[in-house]
Amino acid sequence: MILSHIAALLALVALAGCVSDDERQLADVDYRARYPIGVTSEVVEVVFPGGSPSLQAADAALLDQFVATYLDRGQKPIVILLGGSGAAKREFAVALQEAAIDHGLARSEVIVGVDPVQPEEIVTASFVSYTAVVPECGYWLEDSAQNFENANSLNFGCATQHNLGMMLADPSDLVAPSPFDPRDGPRTAMVIDLYRRGLATGAEYNEFDIYISDVGE
Repeated sequence: MILSHIAALLALVALAGCVSDDERQLADVDYRARYPIGVTSEVVEVVFPGGSPSLQAADAALLDQFVATYLDRGQKPIVILLGGSGAAKREFAVALQEAAIDHGLARSEVIVGVDPVQPEEIVTASFVSYTAVVPECGYWLEDSAQNFENANSLNFGCATQHNLGMMLADPSDLVAPSPFDPRDGPRTAMVIDLYRRGLATGAEYNEFDIYISDVGE
């Protein structure tokens, strides 16, 4: 009789354990789900009066600051918009585009367009900037010495996620991966030619090509 009670009790304990596992949330076992890295976006925009067809000193200074901000945290491309029909400030917009390219930007990074809703007397330049939103850490609300479930502490993994978010060079990579660079066409053609001729396609290993650091110590 006692053995049957013990067996029933063990069965209830096992059943309770299964229910607990089913009800457990992903955030309870995975710190990445508990402390996700978020991403916010904003449009950075500057307005150029465009009073003269050519860039004035004030326009050049504003553009320098704008391009520096773009290089620091901007996402391609820079969009230069003309208002109205686009005819009134076309020359000024092209001057802005060329000046931005002179800062080392690719021509594909700076595009010129027309927004009929925008006032005709101004020219705007803008780009999208992404910022990582990192979790706040340091909430030690549990006594780690009384963790009978052998589960991760509430603060486990938070610092890792926080530091990873702060180190992101381009937070937009969390929204969508960056495209691959185009492959090297000449190198590809050379490797295929070597393969067709039955020759080695990779570099040869030379056992004497060993870099020895701290020579003389």
